[in-house]
Amino acid sequence: MLFELLAPEQGGRTNAVISGYSPAYAVRADYWTSVRHEFIDADTVEPGARAQALVWFVTPEVYPGVAWPGRVFEVAEGERRVATATVVEVFNAVLARDSASAQR
Repeated sequence: MLFELLAPEQGGRTNAVISGYSPAYAVRADYWTSVRHEFIDADTVEPGARAQALVWFVTPEVYPGVAWPGRVFEVAEGERRVATATVVEVFNAVLARDSASAQR
């Protein structure tokens, strides 16, 4: 993922996040899930900055086929949108777009 933390003037956080950060991602219009980040190219991500991250989704079998390169996820803490995350590559076959049609 390319993770981009919104600046405070965009409604984002006022402080940085570190690896292990676990916000919620909107995986469908009606469904949010928790994720865990491991930042690859930075120790921290400051408000208004971006970094590459490995991301683990909780219970991906509940929402198969929601990820593909270029997909942008809204990222929130509670009800507040704090970041966006753009898919670069999908490693979990359950999350890959093609898995949804294979399960029907």
